[in-house]
Amino acid sequence: MTYLDAVTAGERKMAARAGVACVLAMALGAAGCGSATDPNQVSGPGTDGGVEDVGPGGPTDGGQTRDDVARTDSGNTHTDSGATGVDNGMIVPMTDSGVVPIDTGIPPGPCVPTVPHGMENTDALCSNGIDDDCNGYIDCNDYHCSRNAAVSVCSGGTDGGTPTDTGIVHMDVPMGTGPVNANGGTMSLLHFGVAGDCRPPSDNDTSGYPTAIIQQVYQGLQGTGAPFVIATGDYMFAINASAVSAQLSLYESAEAMYSGYVFHCMGNHECDGQTASNCPNLNEYPNIVQFRAQLQADLPNVYHDFTVHTSLGDAHFIMLAPNAWTPAQSSWFTSVLSAGSPTYTFVAMHEPPDAFGPPAGATEAESIMAGHAITLRLYGHTHEYSHQSPNILVQGNGGAPLRSPSGTYGFADVQQRSDGNIVVTEYNIGSPPMVASSFVMTPGGTVTH
Repeated sequence: MTYLDAVTAGERKMAARAGVACVLAMALGAAGCGSATDPNQVSGPGTDGGVEDVGPGGPTDGGQTRDDVARTDSGNTHTDSGATGVDNGMIVPMTDSGVVPIDTGIPPGPCVPTVPHGMENTDALCSNGIDDDCNGYIDCNDYHCSRNAAVSVCSGGTDGGTPTDTGIVHMDVPMGTGPVNANGGTMSLLHFGVAGDCRPPSDNDTSGYPTAIIQQVYQGLQGTGAPFVIATGDYMFAINASAVSAQLSLYESAEAMYSGYVFHCMGNHECDGQTASNCPNLNEYPNIVQFRAQLQADLPNVYHDFTVHTSLGDAHFIMLAPNAWTPAQSSWFTSVLSAGSPTYTFVAMHEPPDAFGPPAGATEAESIMAGHAITLRLYGHTHEYSHQSPNILVQGNGGAPLRSPSGTYGFADVQQRSDGNIVVTEYNIGSPPMVASSFVMTPGGTVTH
């Protein structure tokens, strides 16, 4: 029996259905059904020029035809001999039906990582054609390769370009439905940035304001696609009203490099500059008055909370102000920390637990947090990036003089994965920003790797 005769009963049923559809189409005014020749050919008979359709939210589709499967159209119409096909156990090559495959957005199977998330970052791993850390990007299409100065196979750290379109929506890539603002918001997968400590080196030193560094920080955050940012405090180093206003205006002009919403935590320099300072009345100094007017005008108080709804559970964000501490803030924090049952809880404030001479509010806040499951605690104040203990992130390298001569300016990118865990990636500023480190958290605040 020839191949053309070996049409299975299933194929004849499909052909019969196609014939009925054809008759109905002609009855509705269609010109005709034509032959089985591929109607999408663009470069000569037998070539499928159809464009692969990629579902929303996946890696960017450049509009190119899939190149991972060669599809050849013979241009011949199948002839049905009427005989029932016999299964001889042989695999019969399929010809191109001319129909563009439907993208279901479902991967054919789970990716099995061979290295921790973010560790596809060597010449060998960045040139083996494998998504080693299962983040949805292969080799130089992965920023851990293309934006890594230690990798030489990706044109010296340049962006590898648009990921190859495989027709699969990688659920590790956040699909924001935003926007997120002071009232919170909704996203398919959580994604936000963290930056902080943007002050000049000395008091009233407006001419030394680190505008260029802050611009690079927010340009980098803009490049991540994060819809909102948590800023950890200290946007000025000033005490007289004119310097305060001028420095905050410089900060705002640099922050304008970023188009998303920025939540501004209060730092000690938004009070009188002393680490242990406290401005409970919010009017003690020009610093706190202008900070509220210029950076928190849409917030009802200097402390604030909001919720971002995600497909994998709610994320509750709590912003504290230890340098404006009151009994009311203490009671509020105790209440909101215990309210509801969010899947994720993030707490942000300026002074970390190891700050020298911290304000009384910071010490009390740490005591209130004890015994609660916090996904990630976000701090600034110390002019560095550091991952302290499992769920403590210090992000204080946004422009202020660095704590160490070997330190670098940068920002953090925080993303929720499809398995529910949270990936934190630290970037050093640059063109483009370079990956400095990465770690993964569970919703309960435990490091997985």
